[in-house]
Amino acid sequence: MFEIKSDRLRVEIAHPNEVPNITTRFDRAGFITEIVLDGVHRFCATEPNNLSHPSSGGRGLCSEYVFDVSAEAKIGEPFPKFGVGLLNKFEDAPYKFWERYDAEPYNIRVEDSKDGARFITEPRFCMGYAISQKKDVWVKDNRLIMQITVKNEGEKPVSIREYCHNFLTINSMALGPDYKIRMDSIKDMGKDVLNGQIKGDGHGFTFAQYSPSPASVKVPLEEIQIGNPKIFEWSMINEASGARIDVKDEIDICGMTMWCADHIVSVEAFHKLELAPGQSNTWQRTWIFDNI
Repeated sequence: MFEIKSDRLRVEIAHPNEVPNITTRFDRAGFITEIVLDGVHRFCATEPNNLSHPSSGGRGLCSEYVFDVSAEAKIGEPFPKFGVGLLNKFEDAPYKFWERYDAEPYNIRVEDSKDGARFITEPRFCMGYAISQKKDVWVKDNRLIMQITVKNEGEKPVSIREYCHNFLTINSMALGPDYKIRMDSIKDMGKDVLNGQIKGDGHGFTFAQYSPSPASVKVPLEEIQIGNPKIFEWSMINEASGARIDVKDEIDICGMTMWCADHIVSVEAFHKLELAPGQSNTWQRTWIFDNI
């Protein structure tokens, strides 16, 4: 574990292949386990266990590449899980994100300084597929910035969705009406309960009351209006805590899901990558932490 710091933020990052950064789901480059603002407010949470599937080991800000080509491998053969490594196929079934696969991790080089870190994930050829990744993470004042470049190093085109899970909370305060999630670019969600205790709040969401049970709401691309440049912005405020988070995702968005449980809100904005061999793509996510 190591830290990067600014005058206002302290960010903890788990090294690749260091607990909890050992899953066979999440990108092992830039796995952020804690964020502290002004030495007071904390924003990271751990994926809970009261789910319809076993916990997949998420915490804080951890990204995932959705690209399942396990059907092209035979039992006993490896298939690529971008961000993780080559996974051994042990059953005649699609990849399951909560399973613990035997893995040969990608080689990830880490270069860190006081206020930033660079993660270089080296490509490893498998079934005609391979990507390289450069991920830069740095802090400035109350901002945390993550910039990612991926290049298709393989023989085949790849169609990938990337997203950050954002296992976020504000000081571990329980979900309820004090939480307000604002997304000006989505359609008006009304004022009714949508799923579980998630309630529409105009162009955003709140919670009717506390619930420990997981619930989610999906917003498809056709219900999201993004201008040019393409920036999906959202914010989360907890009025009782005195703190807030504002997020700017500079991505080619293809959909959004908001997932929540107990004290956790995970806004998942999906970035679409369609890369022919030799092509690359760069995108950026920025989190701004502040007092209300």
